[in-house]
Amino acid sequence: MQRHSISLALAACGFAAMLGGMPAQAEPTPEEIINGFEGVLGPVRTHRPSHPKGLCAAGHFTATAEGTRLSVAPVFNGQRVTTIIRFGVAGANPQADDRARSTRGLGIRFETAAGDVWDMANISAPIFGAPTPQSFLENLRVRAPDPAAGRPNAERIAAFVAANPAVTLQGAWLAATLPPASWATTPYFGVNTFRFRGQDGQVRHARWVFEPRAGVARLTAEQMQSLPRDFLADEIRQRIAQGPVEFDMVLQFPAAGDDLTNPTIAWPEDRPRAVVGRLTVTSAAAGPGGPCDPISFMTLDQEPGISLSDDPTLQARAAAYAVSLSRRTN
Repeated sequence: MQRHSISLALAACGFAAMLGGMPAQAEPTPEEIINGFEGVLGPVRTHRPSHPKGLCAAGHFTATAEGTRLSVAPVFNGQRVTTIIRFGVAGANPQADDRARSTRGLGIRFETAAGDVWDMANISAPIFGAPTPQSFLENLRVRAPDPAAGRPNAERIAAFVAANPAVTLQGAWLAATLPPASWATTPYFGVNTFRFRGQDGQVRHARWVFEPRAGVARLTAEQMQSLPRDFLADEIRQRIAQGPVEFDMVLQFPAAGDDLTNPTIAWPEDRPRAVVGRLTVTSAAAGPGGPCDPISFMTLDQEPGISLSDDPTLQARAAAYAVSLSRRTN
């Protein structure tokens, strides 16, 4: 039976925080997490609370022989698997600026011929914004508008940041990295660690990244000023009209001492890697909307081939995204 967890889209909303030095707290409920979002954004009923600006696309995925060896999950059976795809722009604004120094998103639903479904969401930064559900929620709460002032309490935010220096990690990475020139020319990271059971029965921890076969290309400083704020959708439509857009799915394996449960820490780039499949994007929607809109792109485990690690952020997500989706659709 498939077991769902949440999309990594929560990672890309720009609330990068780590909560340290505080006593252990109970795990936040799904309602508390979504209420934390709405405390900052107000009620969210018409769009996603994160990456609301996006484009639906479609294509297929085919595992490599190495992917089939490393996972017995149905999506890695080596056959062509249909995919529903969503490209996104971070933030809570459906009119977000495509030139902003924020993350881009790649949501994928894999649908095998046998009816197996696997959802995932990936971001264009190699690290997540918080190491635990508690820290994620606390960072939302400190940014909620003060009822008396009608705006966030700057001193409270500053105190939180000072007490938790890792709050700057994702933001610092984004500030130092030029935005993607295309949805097709940036890598997309799964960020969290999963367990992959191979044909040999061995279970291996791994993280994944989708690497663009077109190469990595970023905007120049001049393009950030001259391009229209909504260029990404037209750019990728034109690109797909010339031929499919492709990404290699690559697993990265940890070495001794690498943190398996803290997604705010990226593993060194010299860790062993394996190309396990290719994602091919063959069409894009002509306008807004499409089959991707009602999908949350929650990350699923596909037992016995793919299962969640002990990363607490993975354990908290399914129910929270279910609450968010129900509030948008009911």
